[in-house]
Amino acid sequence: MKQTDQKSMDGTSPEMWGNAAQSTEQPRRGAWLKNSRFALFVHWGLYSELAGEWQGKRHFGIAEWIMNRARIPAAEYAKVAERFNPTAFDAREWVRLAKAAGMRHVMVTAKHHDGFAMFRSQVSPYNIVDATPFGRDPLKELADACREEGLRFGVYYSQTLDWHHPHGVGNTWDTPPADRDFKRYLRGKAMPQIEELLTNYGPLAGIWFDTPGPITPDESRELVDLVHRLQPECLVNSRIGNGLGDYDTLGDQEIPRLPRPGLWETPDTHNDTWAYSRFDTNWKNAREIAERLLRVVARGGTYLLNIGPDGKGRIPAASARILREVGEWVHAHAEAIHGADPTPLGPLAWGDCTVAADGKFHLPVFQWPDHGRLLVPGLRSLPKRARLLGGGEVRPEMAGNHLALHLPQPRPATLTPTVALEWDTPPATERLDCLLSGCRNTLETAVAKRQGCELRAVRWMEKFGDWKHAECLTDWQAGESSASWDFHTLEPGSFHLDLEYTCPEEGDYSAWSVEVAGTETVFPLIDTGERAKRAAFGGPFPRFRTYRIGLLDLPGPGQYCLTLRPLTNGAPRVASLILEPAT
Repeated sequence: MKQTDQKSMDGTSPEMWGNAAQSTEQPRRGAWLKNSRFALFVHWGLYSELAGEWQGKRHFGIAEWIMNRARIPAAEYAKVAERFNPTAFDAREWVRLAKAAGMRHVMVTAKHHDGFAMFRSQVSPYNIVDATPFGRDPLKELADACREEGLRFGVYYSQTLDWHHPHGVGNTWDTPPADRDFKRYLRGKAMPQIEELLTNYGPLAGIWFDTPGPITPDESRELVDLVHRLQPECLVNSRIGNGLGDYDTLGDQEIPRLPRPGLWETPDTHNDTWAYSRFDTNWKNAREIAERLLRVVARGGTYLLNIGPDGKGRIPAASARILREVGEWVHAHAEAIHGADPTPLGPLAWGDCTVAADGKFHLPVFQWPDHGRLLVPGLRSLPKRARLLGGGEVRPEMAGNHLALHLPQPRPATLTPTVALEWDTPPATERLDCLLSGCRNTLETAVAKRQGCELRAVRWMEKFGDWKHAECLTDWQAGESSASWDFHTLEPGSFHLDLEYTCPEEGDYSAWSVEVAGTETVFPLIDTGERAKRAAFGGPFPRFRTYRIGLLDLPGPGQYCLTLRPLTNGAPRVASLILEPAT
């Protein structure tokens, strides 16, 4: 059977990630993932030697796609192996860095889309042992180092895309898609190499599949069955495709806004690329990584953070330094991360919440209050003890039906100060949508009551492979559509009300209204410069901006409803409503 490439496999479509398995229960296989909420991802291969540049031209965006981006013939790209000699590679150094960062498992690229195996393979000589002057098996060294250091080890394998094999998907510049027989690649290379990985590298935590594209349900099932037959405890992620897998891998850099059931992970990368690029130094700082990790854990997932070693096998010094800084914080706050359950509370404008296995609540505070008082809506029991992890006393009291915490001033000098709360018996909680005075509050589109409009996921790239995510309210019709948010306030508050949206030229200057507390405000939304197509990558390119609607005064504690309506037809997509403190 011949199978053709889908035009959408240029890296801009949902076929990049496949359909999530949407598991609602945590199966026996993979139960350990809950105790490994922070993990290391490594992209390393021939593309690391090129470092984002081919024949003097820089290719901005993710560097592991350079063979595709530059349309490098397979025979020319293969010559890179002749000079690929990562003499600075030290498996123990990599694994010890992951351990120092507070990570508990490691996933490393065994074969990416370029088709080059970073391990000894009898299936194809196109591998690091046989085709390079290096002549060593770094995957074996990494597997051994992980076992020595007590970390779980897994591998990435691109099961569908292979730009080197004539029957793999994706290389449209060397081989016409109509001439491909995908099963010849699947049975002749992919499955035998996966069997080598499952046989020769000890127990694997998982095989991380990617970009399923046009793979069929039967083909995905064959791969799942192969993995589970040879290693019953080895996890398969949802990017195997067709709704299969033991756990869900969300979109690249996607952090859900609300808690999500089942086993899942968010893959993120330290800078804007996954593999090494010599001109990408846009590193996430330590505080940003800590906050992103906590947001993932508070929603029930694992945070898989990627690094890209260079062609010599060196982890960039800035990346390693930041990871060690993160690690100092993670080790001091491990009880709030590894093994923790997601928040039982509603959105907390100032931070988040995780719950440890012993029932302890942990409240990371992203917005430290200037006045020193923190309201925790939905917590209705006074704890027997409240403290800051790492040292520092917190005084709890009840403010009506909700907990209030008096925090020390000034803000502690740590990445993310975290309050630990303890009770003798489980506390009374309520998932409550609340606006908190003195904090930046966001009304999420996913929880709006919708009438005559739709909620749609929007994904786009600003540089190639640099994925952005938003959930937007769309398909508005004047006189028919509305979106409403119910929320509580615990104190009077004054806020600047902002609307985050994107709008093409044809939707310019549509009229809208917001009504809350008996007051209606009418305002326009203007063209943001959104384009339906973008020459660099193709696909939609939303350009979001924030429009300030006006001042919103909420006179006292109570329940409110905010309603957004279009007064004229337009084409904006609304991502959120934001309330900034006015005082």
